[in-house]
Amino acid sequence: MILYTNLYILSMMTGGYRPFSSRIYCRKALALLLFSILSFAVFISLAAQGSEAAYVYAPMKDVSAQKNLDIVVSYESLHIISGNSMTFFATVTEHGYPVNGSYVNFSSDAPDICIFDYENNGYTDCDGKLIVQMTVYSEKGMIFNISANAYFEDFMPGYYEIKQITVEPPADMIYNDRISYISITGLIALLAIGSTEAGRYAFMKSLILPLYSRLKKDDLLDHFVRGQIYGYIMSHPGEHYNHIKMKLDVTNGTLSHHLRALEFQGFIKSQRDGTYKRFYPTDMKIPRTKGIQLSDLQLGILDTIRQSPGISQKEIATREGISQQSVSYNLSLLVRMGILDSTKEGIRKRYFMSSEA
Repeated sequence: MILYTNLYILSMMTGGYRPFSSRIYCRKALALLLFSILSFAVFISLAAQGSEAAYVYAPMKDVSAQKNLDIVVSYESLHIISGNSMTFFATVTEHGYPVNGSYVNFSSDAPDICIFDYENNGYTDCDGKLIVQMTVYSEKGMIFNISANAYFEDFMPGYYEIKQITVEPPADMIYNDRISYISITGLIALLAIGSTEAGRYAFMKSLILPLYSRLKKDDLLDHFVRGQIYGYIMSHPGEHYNHIKMKLDVTNGTLSHHLRALEFQGFIKSQRDGTYKRFYPTDMKIPRTKGIQLSDLQLGILDTIRQSPGISQKEIATREGISQQSVSYNLSLLVRMGILDSTKEGIRKRYFMSSEA
C-alpha cells in the first residue's frame, strides 16, 4: 500500500501518469521500495521506544500508604520440660491501637515436637490480645525457635520471632539407663545390709525417714498453694484464669494443676465465657451475664473499684498505668452495662460496684 501511494505521488509531481521507460521505472521503483522499508523501520523503532518509556515511567504503587500490623509476644521463660506447656501472650496493634479480630498463627522450626492451642480460634479480642499455649513432647534435649505472624484484611502482616527455646526431656528418660544399673547394684547392697540388725536400723534412719519427711513437706506446700487458689476463688467468684494467675503470681503449670484438682474434687466449678474460663465455688449459682464479655482491662478496672469503692477516674488511670481517655471510655461502657454506678462529687465522678453486679 505504501509503495502504491508513493508511486502515485511521484507520478503527480512529474506531471501526471505517463509511460516511463523501462530503465527509469526500475530505478524509481527501487528507490521507492527502499524509502518504504526505511519508513517502516523508523515507525517500528518509535513504537518500541514509546512502549519502553511507558513501562519505565509507569507510576509505582505507593507502599508507604499500606497499613502495617505490629505483633508483640510476651512469655515467662525460654526453658520447658517435655510434656509441659508454655503460655504466650500475643498483642496485635496498628500504630499503637489494638486490632480486634486479627488472626495469629504460631509456627516452629521443630514442628514435630510442638502443639499450639489457641484461644478464640486464633483471633485477637477487642484489646488486640490472644493467649496461646504450646505443649512440647521430646525424648531428647534440643533448642528450637518459633515465630508468630499476624494477619488482617488490607494490612501488611506482622511478624515476631522467639529464639533459643530449650526443651529438656523428663528425668526418667535422662536417667533410665542409670536407674537400671543403680537398681541392680542397690538391690545387692540392700540384701547385704539388711542381713544385720544394725544395718536395718542405719538404713531406716539414713534413707527412709528423710524421704518420708521430704514427701510430707512437699505435700504440705502443695496443699498451701491449693488453699491459696481456693481462697482467692471463694473471695473473687467469677475470676478468669489469667487474672488468678497474675494476682497469685503462680506459674501456668502450677495453676492448671491445682485448678484441675480442685474441680475434680468438687471444690470449684468452671464455666466458659467467650475466650475466658471463669471459676466459681461449687455451692454458688453462676450469674447470668446476658452475653456480656469483659476485656482484661475492664476486669482490672472492676477489681480496682472493688478494692477501693468511690475511686475517681484519675486514680484508676494512675493505678492501672493507662491513659485517662481509655479509662473514661471503659467506665462509660461499664456504667451502661449496669455493672458500675457513679456519683458526682464536685467536678469529679466517683465509681462504685452496682448492687446488681
